[in-house]
Amino acid sequence: MVEALTRIKQYEDLGLGLFIHWGLYSQLEVGEWTEYIHHRDKAEYEHLINNFSAKDFDAEQIVLSAKKMGAKYIVLTTKHHEGFFLYDTQGLSEFDAMHSPAHRDLIREFIDACHKYNVQPFLYMATYDWHNELYETDFNKYLDYLLKSVEILCKNYGSIGGFWFDGDWNKKEADWKLDRLYGTIRKYQPNAIIVNNTGLKNRGKISNPEIDVVTYERKTPDQVNHGFQDKYVAGEASVTMNKHWGYARDDLNFKSTKELIENIVHARGIGANILLNIGLTGTGQIPLMNQAVMEQIGKWTEMAGQSIYISRPSSEIKASGNDKDIALIDKNTLYLFLHDLEIVGDDNVVLGGEGINLRSFSGIFKQIEKITWLDDQKELPFMQDVDRGTLTVDIGGYTYGTDWCVRIAKVSFK
Repeated sequence: MVEALTRIKQYEDLGLGLFIHWGLYSQLEVGEWTEYIHHRDKAEYEHLINNFSAKDFDAEQIVLSAKKMGAKYIVLTTKHHEGFFLYDTQGLSEFDAMHSPAHRDLIREFIDACHKYNVQPFLYMATYDWHNELYETDFNKYLDYLLKSVEILCKNYGSIGGFWFDGDWNKKEADWKLDRLYGTIRKYQPNAIIVNNTGLKNRGKISNPEIDVVTYERKTPDQVNHGFQDKYVAGEASVTMNKHWGYARDDLNFKSTKELIENIVHARGIGANILLNIGLTGTGQIPLMNQAVMEQIGKWTEMAGQSIYISRPSSEIKASGNDKDIALIDKNTLYLFLHDLEIVGDDNVVLGGEGINLRSFSGIFKQIEKITWLDDQKELPFMQDVDRGTLTVDIGGYTYGTDWCVRIAKVSFK
């Protein structure tokens, strides 16, 4: 397979991103598709612009929270399917944040904060649009409107890490004039990553030669479609923390920290990036539950360090004993990601981690010097047969008082 372009290599090193959904729908607190699914009157729904204050939106605080979680990039909705823009469309539309009580260019604040704190800003743009009647009545004119809205972002906000489109799946047979759209991005933002979400039914599909990343919405797949011989493309999984992308106050069905960390590990194990999603409240805050989960994940990513960013899966090294275990390699260092450890107790408090706990790997033909845990730097006992390429490690269990959900061991070679 052809070598990846520099921008795609750099994108893969980002590893973990935060997805943020925010719009007028956030005020209703029942998810981002409420206008469509609940058959709301369009005129009544769009009056929500008159209450959009963004009074609690603090771009710097949000970016810092994402960075603390371990996110190297953030994808923020500039416009969702409702058609409301979070930025100054410079006369293109009055359905934007500048014509709301907020009267602020919220995307500029977001991008400036990303630049300040060295986080890559990615911009989500819905192509499927419920607001603009041209989408149904004169599609070519709508595409001109879409192009202008993207061109404004390309030309007025400095460096943009990537564009994340969503909605072409609504008109599968239409000519979306993608060469023109992507050509505009390449003209003004030549290093930007281009993503176009292919939806739930076509995960991993490459829709255009300019696509840099294929998407896996709501799923971490078993393998990534890295493209054909003429271009290597990256993969990206995106998952919600509960069941909705937009803020849904009464959706209490949150994934556990363990499940989300396992999602991160699985994605990196197949060579994909991963987006964890939150929906901001109607006034622009991170909900408390999301904030708490982000902080927990941040503890884990801080412990994991560079192991989840710059290391890559090996086609040769395989785990046995637990089918969730993976190995990632970076130059002369191997990282073992080990699942389902129990806590070591004693005769009075038996927690399941007592005794020997062997995990095995094959395909390791270099002599190992030592294996240590990343969290406490303690060495692990191991047996290796270099000729056969096998490794067996006694991973034991967690020290009482700790549980990292997925524990990481660093393998150093001689």
